[in-house]
Formats: sequence, structure tokens, C-alpha cells
Amino acid sequence: MFRIGRDNILINFKPSDHNLHSILCITYGEVDCRCHIQRQVNMGKDEDIVVIELVDNYFRTIKNNVLRFNKIIIVAVIPPTKQSDYESIHGPILHEFPFVGSDENRVRYTRKVNARIEELCAKHGYIYFNPYGYYTREDGTLRHELSDTNVHLGENTYFLEQFTALYASITS
Repeated sequence: MFRIGRDNILINFKPSDHNLHSILCITYGEVDCRCHIQRQVNMGKDEDIVVIELVDNYFRTIKNNVLRFNKIIIVAVIPPTKQSDYESIHGPILHEFPFVGSDENRVRYTRKVNARIEELCAKHGYIYFNPYGYYTREDGTLRHELSDTNVHLGENTYFLEQFTALYASITS
């Protein structure tokens, strides 16, 4: 999300491939909530300003580059992986990555980013798609048993069912 907003380019997007019948699905932001936001906060920036700039620049890039479409679906950011889940498989993290910030901070960043995405989707007439309630523990982290044991979904049946239903509802 950061790079897209910074560079004003949607990766692998060719405007000539799309028209007024196109339905586009755009999904970015996991690594931003996992690493980028906390790094900015560590440099002294206010987290709310970082989140607003991050998401606003992302949407600006979408508006600047996607000029012909029927619908745009923006997918929410997946819940963050609990560090202890990651370490139970991969061993102790002895360096800055793959996480920057505590579980609590990354959960908060993800919630704030998703709230801003939802807000801007409403403002721009895009569809906000967030099926992640099913994948989220009470503490806001990703249910490990549904993950790929890293930072993404492993068991994605529910996600695909929800996306298929959404797609059917906008194409019928």
C-alpha cells in the first residue's frame, strides 16, 4: 500500500485492459500494518497521521489510475499474526522482521487502516470487502489454525465463499 501510494502506480495494472464492464479487486496493506506503520511511529510520526496518509495515498493512486470500471472491490487487511504463533513454528525472531511492533499495536493499526479503507470506499463508491471476522481471535489476531503458519490465510474456503457471494450479488 505504501509503495503504491508513494509511486502512484498500481502494480501489474494496465488501464487498456479495462473498460466500463470491468470489476476490479484490489488488496494490499498486510505488510504495511505488520511493518511500515510501526517503523514510521518509531521515527516519531503520529500513528493516526501515518494511517491516514497511507490509505489516502493508496486511494489517490486508485483514482488516478483506474479510470474505466464497473465496480471496484477493496479488500480489507487481514488480521495480524500473533508473534508467539509465528515463533512456535519458525523459532524465535532474532531480528526486526517479519514483525515490527507488538501484537497489540499491529492489531490497532490493522483496525485503523480497515476503518479508513471502509470510510473511503463509501466516499468513492467502491465496495469494501472484509470477510476477516471469521479469521479473527478475540484479541484481534489471526486464528493460527486458519493461517498458512506465516502471515496469510491457509484455509481460505470461507473467504472464497464470501467473495463468490459478493461477486454474484454485483453481477446479477
